Amino acid sequence: MKRLNGVVRFTFCLATTFALVFSSQAGSHDKHLSTTQPKKPAAPGIRIVDQNGRPAVSGVPSGTGQIFDVAVGQGGDVFVPDTVNISVGDTVRWTWAESGHSVTSGPPCFVDSQFCSPNDTNCPAGVLSNIGTVYEHTFTNAGTYSYFCHAHCVIGMTGVVNVSGGCAPSGWSAGPDMPTVLVRAVGVHFQADGNFYTVGGRTSDTAGSDFQHVLQYSPSSNSWTQMASTLPDNQMNNMACGVLTVSGTPLVYCVGGSAAGAATATARVFTYDPATDTPALLGSDDWPGDVTGTILPGGFTVANNKLYILGGFNISVASTNEIWEFDPTAAAGSRWTQKVNTPEGIMYAPTCTINGIIYVGGASDFDTVNLVVIDTTNSFSFDPVANTTGTIAAIPRATGETRGLNFNGQMYVMGGGRVAPNPSNEVDIYDPGTNAWTTGDPFVTGRRNFPTDADGTSRIWLSGGYEPSTPAADMEIFAGACPSATPTPTVAGTATPTPTCTGGGGTPGPWTQAAPVAIDHYGGFMDSNNYRKRVLHRLEEELELPKLTFQVIRRTIATLAQKKGTVKDIQGVLRHSRIATTTDVYMQEIPESVQKTVDAISAELRLLPNLEEVTRGTSVLLPNATKLGKEGLASC
Repeated sequence: MKRLNGVVRFTFCLATTFALVFSSQAGSHDKHLSTTQPKKPAAPGIRIVDQNGRPAVSGVPSGTGQIFDVAVGQGGDVFVPDTVNISVGDTVRWTWAESGHSVTSGPPCFVDSQFCSPNDTNCPAGVLSNIGTVYEHTFTNAGTYSYFCHAHCVIGMTGVVNVSGGCAPSGWSAGPDMPTVLVRAVGVHFQADGNFYTVGGRTSDTAGSDFQHVLQYSPSSNSWTQMASTLPDNQMNNMACGVLTVSGTPLVYCVGGSAAGAATATARVFTYDPATDTPALLGSDDWPGDVTGTILPGGFTVANNKLYILGGFNISVASTNEIWEFDPTAAAGSRWTQKVNTPEGIMYAPTCTINGIIYVGGASDFDTVNLVVIDTTNSFSFDPVANTTGTIAAIPRATGETRGLNFNGQMYVMGGGRVAPNPSNEVDIYDPGTNAWTTGDPFVTGRRNFPTDADGTSRIWLSGGYEPSTPAADMEIFAGACPSATPTPTVAGTATPTPTCTGGGGTPGPWTQAAPVAIDHYGGFMDSNNYRKRVLHRLEEELELPKLTFQVIRRTIATLAQKKGTVKDIQGVLRHSRIATTTDVYMQEIPESVQKTVDAISAELRLLPNLEEVTRGTSVLLPNATKLGKEGLASC
C-alpha cells in the first residue's frame, strides 16, 4: 500500500508539473495584462555578508583573476552551482552538461544584454547551445548579476553571480574633453565593445553647425576619438537612438531629427555599426510619428530589443502623445506599431526601461501661449507588452531636455531643464520597488541637451550640452576608485572570503543574516524561488527515488505524450526553440517492456483501485529511469 501511495503522489506531481508548465506560460502573459503600477518589490532573500556589508567572496582577487566553473543542465534544468560568489577580475566558465540551454543575463525571463552565451551578442534571441559547449565571461565591475536559461526560466532555471572586490561608484570625476563642443547629440553605451559614443548633434545653434559624425570615448584609454565616417544627412539634432540586435549583430539605430535652425524634421531611420564605423540608411519604415514633417521624437528607450518613442515635439506648435514601437526584426514595411497614447503630451522626456517596464520622470512641454519650452514633473509608467500606462510618484522637481538611465535597477534622471533654476546638476533617482524618489550625488556642472548613458551597474558618462546656454565640451564620469585589495592568506586549494576596497579597512567579521526569512513546515528556510529544492527533492526522498528533477519529469512528459499529439505539439509544451531538442534529447521510444507502466499510470488517473492489480508482481519502470530492485520504484 505504501508503494501505491508513492505512485499516487508521484502521478500527482507529474500532473501538477503539466499544469505548472502551462500556468507559468499563461501567468507570464497575464502578469503583463494585469500589471498595476507601480510594481511591488520582491521579497528579500538570504544574503551572506561580512562585517562590511559585502557579499561573501568565493575567491581571492588577484592580478590574473580566478576561474569558477558552473555546470549547465547537470542533473536537470539547473545551473550547478546556481549561486557563485567571486571577485572583480574573476571569470565564470559555464560548461554544458546537456543540450538545449542558454546563459542569458537579466532577472528571470527579462534580457538585459550584459552577457550571454555563446558569444555575448544577440542576447534577446536566447541562443540554445549543445552539450560540451563552453562559455566564459569575466566580471570587471562589482555587483549582483542575475542570469537564466532562455528556454527554462519559467520553471526556475536561474543563477546569480555576486561580484565583490570593486568599489561602488562614489562620486563624479572629470573626464577628458571631447574633440569639439557638442549639444543635442545622443549618448550610447555599446555593450559589445564597452565604449561610450555620441551620435550627431551640433556645435552651435546657427544653421550649418550640424555634426555629422560619431565620437567614441574609450574607458580603457580614457580618450576620445572622432570616427572617420560621415552620417547620412545633416538632420542630426534631437534624434532617438538605441542599440538593437538583428541576426546576431548589435547596431545603433537612430530615428528622426532636425537640422540646426530648421522648423522641419525628418522621419528617416539609419543604423550605425561601431565595429566597422559604418552608417547606413534603413531605406524603409520611416517613423510614422512624424507624418507632418515637423515632429521630433520625445522620450526614447529600448525594451526587449525594440525601440520605443514616447511623445514628441511638433516644432513651435505643441507636444505630442503618441507611443511608437520599432521592431528591427520585423519584415520591411511593418516594423512600426502604434501603442496606447501617453497620459499627456511629452517631449525631450527622461525615459528608461527597468525589468521590461518603461518609466518617464519629468518632461518638457510647449507653452502654447508664450510659445516657449517649459519643464514639467510629468511622470508615469508604460508596460509595452500589456500596452497600458500606469501612475507613479511624480519626480520632485520639474525638468526636461535630458535622459533617464537604468542604473542598478533604478531610474537616474540626469540634471537638465531650462527654466530657472535649471539647467540643473541634480540626479533624481526613482525606485520602482518602493515608488519613491531620492537624490544621488550631483555632477559638477548643470547642463541640458547633453549626451549621456550608463553601463547599467558601475559607470555613467555625460559630456557637452548647454552650460547653461553655451555649448560645452567637458566630460564627467560617475565611477569609483580604490586601492588594490590585500588578499587574506588561504590554505592551498581553498578559496576564502576576503574584504576588498573597504573604506575603513578591517578583516572579515562574523556572518550576519542580511534579510528576514520565513520557516517552512519542514523547519527549514523557505526559498520561494526554488521549487526544485523545496518540493522535488523532498518528494524524491519520501518516495525513495534515485533522482527527481524537472528534467526527469519533462523527459517523461515528452515520452508519454508521443501518442497524445504531434512532435510540434510536444515541442510547444516544452518551449524548445529547436524541434531536434524535443526529438533527440527528450522524447524516447516506449519499449514493450514498460508498457505495463504506461497502463499503470493511465489506470491510476482513471480508475485508481485497479492500479494494484495492474502492477502486481512487476517493478514499475517509468521512461528515462534507472531500474531499482524488486520492490523499487524508478524515477521518471
